[in-house]
Amino acid sequence: MSFGCHSILGAIGPDYTLQWVLFAGLSIWTVLLMILMWTRWGQARPLVKCIALSFFAHMLLFLFMWGTRVLNSLPPGESLTGTTHVRLIDEPGNSDHFAGPDGSEGVLPGDSVEKPITAPDLLPAPPPEETKPAVEAVAQNEPLAPAPMPEQGAAPVEPPLPMDPSMEATPPENQLRQSPDQLAGNQLREQPLPGAGTNETAANTPRFLEDPLNPARQHMPVSQPAAIPRRAADGEAIAPQLQLRMRSDRFERARQFGATPDTERSVQLALKWLVANQNADGRWIAAAHGAGKETRALGQDRQGAGQKADMGITGLALLAFLASGQTHLEGEHRETIQHGLEFLLANQAEDGNLSGEAELFARMYCHGICSLALSEAYALTGDRRLHEPARRAVQYTISAQHVGGGWRYQPHDAGDLSQFGWQLMSLKSAEMAGMRVPDETRVRMIRFLRSVTGGRYKGLASYRPGEQVTRPMTAEALACRYFLDAENSPETIEEAATFISQELPRGDRVNLYYWYYGTLGLFQKHDADWVRWNNAMQAALLPKQRGDDQYLGSWDPDQVWGGYGGRVYSTSLACLCLEAYYRYLPVYADPVGSDRWTEVPGQPARPR
Repeated sequence: MSFGCHSILGAIGPDYTLQWVLFAGLSIWTVLLMILMWTRWGQARPLVKCIALSFFAHMLLFLFMWGTRVLNSLPPGESLTGTTHVRLIDEPGNSDHFAGPDGSEGVLPGDSVEKPITAPDLLPAPPPEETKPAVEAVAQNEPLAPAPMPEQGAAPVEPPLPMDPSMEATPPENQLRQSPDQLAGNQLREQPLPGAGTNETAANTPRFLEDPLNPARQHMPVSQPAAIPRRAADGEAIAPQLQLRMRSDRFERARQFGATPDTERSVQLALKWLVANQNADGRWIAAAHGAGKETRALGQDRQGAGQKADMGITGLALLAFLASGQTHLEGEHRETIQHGLEFLLANQAEDGNLSGEAELFARMYCHGICSLALSEAYALTGDRRLHEPARRAVQYTISAQHVGGGWRYQPHDAGDLSQFGWQLMSLKSAEMAGMRVPDETRVRMIRFLRSVTGGRYKGLASYRPGEQVTRPMTAEALACRYFLDAENSPETIEEAATFISQELPRGDRVNLYYWYYGTLGLFQKHDADWVRWNNAMQAALLPKQRGDDQYLGSWDPDQVWGGYGGRVYSTSLACLCLEAYYRYLPVYADPVGSDRWTEVPGQPARPR
């Protein structure tokens, strides 16, 4: 009884008069109740006595409610100008110290220094590149391992969650409107460079190199061995196939795969054009750049598909930035990428669909491209704000698959190979981000790929089952074989590569869709066929880039599918072709640095 009274009275606060009144009242009420129960006094007119005791108890309850501010939110004389102390108690190693408003250190509780509560800006500009903490360098030959434990006082590092439909969803709207430094787990401390200096300041100041082709891009400290690239938000190692685009020595490695200073300058010009033509809400407006013009490509009327494909065009532009090793958390164009991702998230449907307002012929293309962009951004950064939108997008892709394994214009339509490539790539990127794709989905994909193949070794491919094989579809199927890791025997691969190599890129017959998949597929093969293709692709593509006025860095949409996609479509695809040298590592390549990689454009392939 004594413990209960003290607990109740303790909730009232420092008003001791009210405490004593309630204590006395509770004591009197308890004594009267005991007398009523155990003496003959309670036998005479018990109802009247019970009513009286009930009234007395309700008066005590009223006083208690008043004292604990249940009826009155503020005691008399108090205003709304009081100070609220906030402390994050879930951070390991967190002490009772915090920074006061003037930067001085304070102590909780009872400290005189008060910390105001402020809401973050809706869209603060990302911090300058030189102030972003560098990811701890790891020796090149160190195995891929979990991220190191955080230092004392740092926020805990959480691994990406598996794809679980029951996971609590994060509201997609405006969820990227915090700067990178406001993310938990995003503060990886800089490590001092060995031998960088004798005093403490010099020893903790990393030295950076500027990329001669992109002065704004700073590399990792040169006095350390090349580090395994790690995700900016959680410190986990980036998936092996995506690592090359994020390496500090990216261009030097890419030159061994066929990149040149001219290709890299072309990429930088293309990205700057995309930056200059992004809309204020984060999208690239398809119709504003010539999309939606009916050209009856291959003899079919598609009703001007692409005019409202802002989602897909925005996703394609984002892929060009992501392929260059830039994300919404790091890189010269991180703010552009952040705005683009925000547009995708704000327009994602509840079921995960990312097609937006696109027309019938463009809807699933838009969803596949946007899903690929979201999954790549998540795989490269580990930003948990992207996990739930990417998971829902992947789930929509899986649910839209036809029982025969493909995708087409609407969910559950019998598939075509053109749609298949984008959906497969989005699921592959989701796997690289740590999400799980069901085995049944993979089995169906293999089944569909097998259904559209032809040729002696099944290396050729057609748009739909039973139709005539074509080189664009064979190129797309070749890329799919590598990323699906199925239906890719040496004879099959060789048959496909031989067929594709019979029609190399030419400046008078531009088909960027064909060139994009041909580049992806033959780069993975990486032999004499790749060298011939790369030489032809550079010779045909680089002179086509515009160098005048407002079109500087872009490619005209005067090619097979350019009328539907417009200038942003053409520029993004051309850019992706020229980023193939570091976008994905070859699946079956020899280690970088062997003699096999010394072949350069313009020279005959070295015999194997």
